Amino acid sequence: MRGTGLTKEILIRLYTKLGKTDKEIAEFFDLDRTTIVHNRKKLGIEARKNSGQIGEALVISKLAKRGFKVKDMNEKDKTYLYDLKVNGCIRVEVKTSRLHEGKFTFPMSNKKEAECVPSEHRILSPTGRTIKLYRKTCDFVIFVGLTSEKIYYYIVPSSLIADGSTSIGFTPTVNHKYKQFENQWKLISGVNKAAN
Repeated sequence: MRGTGLTKEILIRLYTKLGKTDKEIAEFFDLDRTTIVHNRKKLGIEARKNSGQIGEALVISKLAKRGFKVKDMNEKDKTYLYDLKVNGCIRVEVKTSRLHEGKFTFPMSNKKEAECVPSEHRILSPTGRTIKLYRKTCDFVIFVGLTSEKIYYYIVPSSLIADGSTSIGFTPTVNHKYKQFENQWKLISGVNKAAN
């Protein structure tokens, strides 16, 4: 990066402290994004967690504080059918969205490029995207909505997620289909008692 004016200190300031993306930094310095990624790794500047990873970490923390034992299934296999196993028997999928124009939009499908294969757990949409059948793969879908002021949690039984939903969106400040499930952690406790 010699000659570009981009030092480790500047990269830390832009990427870590100001939250600029690799692409934004690359455009500012008229470089390729992969150059920024390579140099960030070379300089030991860790990649930020994406929204999905942040949401999962938040849910793990919330569950642990409520006395649940949580296993992150993504640590072993990122293609696992669900994200978390709670108390050894409750399967949880976590979906995360940042507030955009007053609305959360949670992606429920995979792009064609992900090359997910249709199966008894996954269907193919007319657009070529694959969609999990959440009622078959998990017990709950926890929607995590991130805003600068508040974190929203909706603990939704997977049987209420319509087959074929490619995305689920709602405005957190108005009544919506999932509002009744906001902070309803007791639903997981109820399943846990029934399983024992």
